[in-house]
Amino acid sequence: MICPADTYEVCHVATNLPASQISVYNNQYGASLANDGRRRTSLDELSCSVSDVADHPWWRVDLGIPLTVTGVFFTNRDVEGTYTPGIFVLILQARA
Repeated sequence: MICPADTYEVCHVATNLPASQISVYNNQYGASLANDGRRRTSLDELSCSVSDVADHPWWRVDLGIPLTVTGVFFTNRDVEGTYTPGIFVLILQARA
């Protein structure tokens, strides 16, 4: 999905694109749950990606084409933020 340059609407370009993460908790909370377009935050509904505990966990998505990214939106399944302290966003362009 490419958003019109002259609008301010939110554009979810990462929805259903290939995603991966450091590990998959309990073999059921894979990376694709984070960008499947659903906004629920319940683990019971398999609507969140979750990795095993790690010193430097990561999640990534391949947008497929070079894009100008003007914002990144996160939804935390924990209101207090204890599961996502200090989120760091890094945007890279893959080399051909």
